[in-house]
Amino acid sequence: MLDLKERSDYNLQLVFVRHGESLSNIGLPTPKEFYEEDTPLSDYGRQQADMLSYAFESGEIAHIYSSPMTRAIQTVYPTAQKLGLQIELMPDLLEVGSLTAGCKKELIEKLFPLVTLCEIEPTPSGGKLCLPPEESEKEKTDRAKRCIKYFKNLYSNGETILVATHGTFFSHLLCAALGVKEDNLFRCQIDNCGCTVVTYRGENRQAFLRTANNTNHLK
Repeated sequence: MLDLKERSDYNLQLVFVRHGESLSNIGLPTPKEFYEEDTPLSDYGRQQADMLSYAFESGEIAHIYSSPMTRAIQTVYPTAQKLGLQIELMPDLLEVGSLTAGCKKELIEKLFPLVTLCEIEPTPSGGKLCLPPEESEKEKTDRAKRCIKYFKNLYSNGETILVATHGTFFSHLLCAALGVKEDNLFRCQIDNCGCTVVTYRGENRQAFLRTANNTNHLK
């Protein structure tokens, strides 16, 4: 379980979760109704998503954000259902090298009625190119910083925000969350459905890494 109430002196708490096990993670093909790179979760990945929902209590999570990829949406969908929250899609959370804007719009409307578009990102999904084909390290870092800036500008009253993203992009996102310069980019192992928690405290909103790659909720 994630002990998100161990401290109460933060003004913002971000819970990053990598998507659960996907079909591509175990070498299985993507079903025809999805874009080839938009592989959904495996059977075990869906079990991981269900287990994740039990890591949070009612009222503990204020908002849920997700990459528009199917596997990320599926990972936090049971949590959204349990807590009665919507999932806001943020294209800046896409995996490095993503060629589409994520899950097909018609599939989102059919499969994920709790999903909405993040106000800062009005471009709808539907297979449109949304990232440069050859994204530079600076571009990856810049979009990670945009995500963190958005959260810090919007929330400052002790909210806990759940954010679903991807493994390769996670290092950029964590560096941005902790204020680590891009030339000091480090790699952090993040397992399928692993959670990493960053809190901001004090008037200067200093960042603290509370837990990294926590998978206790999957045991």
